[in-house]
Amino acid sequence: MTPQEHTARLLQQWLQMTRAESQAIQAGAWTKLHGIQSHKAALRQPLNEARRQWKSGGPAAFAAPGGALPFRAEVARLIALEASNARLLAVRREKAREQQRHFERAAQNLRNLRRTYVPPSPPVACNSYS
Repeated sequence: MTPQEHTARLLQQWLQMTRAESQAIQAGAWTKLHGIQSHKAALRQPLNEARRQWKSGGPAAFAAPGGALPFRAEVARLIALEASNARLLAVRREKAREQQRHFERAAQNLRNLRRTYVPPSPPVACNSYS
């Protein structure tokens, strides 16, 4: 397999993982998301190695026909999907923060109600007889 073919295969795997990442974020499947991110991290080294091997062939070997940058469209699609996932994650994070604030307000309201309805404890008096 040529470095170009290997790079294409790795980019395809990255695309599949990025789409799966999006589904995991939408579903709130955080364990699955962690696994996907681990798999993507493992793809970085082989992708960098394939790119290094490809570039070692010189500038002519690295350029696509017509002088275009190779895999430009694929990388642009991946960048757009990664940015979309970052936005999805930011929305989920903000919803979680809002829910946490709601629970904190509810807990404070319960503490206030308890103070209203439960009489304060009588002071403890210590008597000393000598």
